[in-house]
Amino acid sequence: MGMLPAKEINLNLANANTKHWVGELKWWPCTDQHTAPGAECGYAIVPLDYFNTSVGVAKIALGRYKATGPNRKGSVFLNPGGPGGPGKRLATAAGPSFQRLVGEEYDMIGFDPRGIGETEPQTRCFSSPEAHAAFIQSTVIERGYDVGPNLTDPLNRSHLIELQRDADALWRTQFEICAHTMGDQLKYMGTSTVARDIAFITSLLEGDDAPINFYGLSYGTVIGQYLVNMFPDRVGRVVIDGVVDAIAWATEPSYKWERYWQVSTDTAYEMFFADCAKAGPAQCALAKDNEGAADILSRVENFLTKLYYSPLAVPKATTPGILTNGRARLFLLGALESPTSWPGAAKAFARAMAGDGTAVLNTLQSGQFLRDLERSAVSCNDNKPFPAPTPEEVIDEQLYALEHVSRFALAVVVSEPDAGCQFWPVTPPERFLGPWNSTLRNPVLIISNTADPATPLANGKLVDETLGNSSRLLVQDSPGHCSLALPSICTVKALRAFFANGLLPAEGTICGVDASPFPQTGVTAATLSAADAVILESVRHAAQVVFGK
Repeated sequence: MGMLPAKEINLNLANANTKHWVGELKWWPCTDQHTAPGAECGYAIVPLDYFNTSVGVAKIALGRYKATGPNRKGSVFLNPGGPGGPGKRLATAAGPSFQRLVGEEYDMIGFDPRGIGETEPQTRCFSSPEAHAAFIQSTVIERGYDVGPNLTDPLNRSHLIELQRDADALWRTQFEICAHTMGDQLKYMGTSTVARDIAFITSLLEGDDAPINFYGLSYGTVIGQYLVNMFPDRVGRVVIDGVVDAIAWATEPSYKWERYWQVSTDTAYEMFFADCAKAGPAQCALAKDNEGAADILSRVENFLTKLYYSPLAVPKATTPGILTNGRARLFLLGALESPTSWPGAAKAFARAMAGDGTAVLNTLQSGQFLRDLERSAVSCNDNKPFPAPTPEEVIDEQLYALEHVSRFALAVVVSEPDAGCQFWPVTPPERFLGPWNSTLRNPVLIISNTADPATPLANGKLVDETLGNSSRLLVQDSPGHCSLALPSICTVKALRAFFANGLLPAEGTICGVDASPFPQTGVTAATLSAADAVILESVRHAAQVVFGK
């Protein structure tokens, strides 16, 4: 893609008197206290609509941590996932850590995708984040679905259908608010446009038609799949880690995803309790002497059943409330994604089982990173229109997933809020629907964990099979979401070799991890070389910035 001609346009955003031109690129030293020394903040001005440049421009928030090694090789764009997660901070706060994972010869480029973070226009359907939080507070899309212990009980099904009717009405209302407050600005937030932004900004930084380098985690793997298939001749070094099936993302309604995407969730759940039992009461607060993993799981599930019939009062939480069956399931699901959080999660949940749900409820409340409907603005612009399902159809599908795939299926509907797209009020200028098997200029490296509770290994295998000779799959033998969930020196060395010279790991490579969720079973610093210790610390810091845990 060649550069568009420079054109002065009124941005009409935060400052109506400020004029910008397509292709404008500015950098300055970051001043935030969490910024890595030497990191730069900036922005790029891109077309709001790549198919109609007369409608204005978008201002993409950027962060950069420059190459520190000799023989600079270009820029690597980083994305933390979501959708809804700002990515600028990956360069400004974690640039040195990501550089140790990717290679010192590259500039690390973080960016806030369309509608997210500091990028303009922002997704602002509600007047403030507080107004949005107040709208959803204590509704099913905040507290979760309370699921009874008997999945075949007709009363349980009827109860869930009523909750789904509420959820549908809530999504429809939110989207009508969006249509009123944002109008056509909503339609420019989709992944197809984000992929074009990355290609455009790469050309600004490195020259027309320069190779595109990208490292995407979680939903960032959707961006990666769009990117390589939309620009196959510009693929440089691209890594996707914690793989979402982009074909289903674009073509199937979200309520049908769980039966395919949660196939590893309960495996990770069981590993949580196995590691807890192995660690014992001294390290895992849920453990008891002479008790196995199945015993811990049984006690936790019995407590969840108790919450279904009798929610726990939590008067001392930052925002007092009740711990429901749905909220407790959401808490456990969040813990599964980050094994390094397991000791703290076990402690908080043990307190709840003893009658004090303060830590659990506070964790859920602080974990709400979405300020508005920025996630919906991505997923609904991406999703191919589909006939509106009835509440009965949605719940019957979810009951199947709950019984045959994962007990967390309905928790995912809330933790990954991509529902309600049948009510989305706008049509984007572009929805990429394939092809997904393009022959690429350079192969893609795919990384999947064996027990990823959110994006299973099956997804990585599917994308690898779809891309054929244009990809290679690396498997990390661990629980958690994405390879950063637990540090692996093997994985990082493969990552660095790939970015250094395109070297792919051997077919069938499986990397072990070099740390455990519970400290006493992990590798101690004394057993590591100095270089490997730096790698492990870099993974931990990068994961903390990406996942906030």
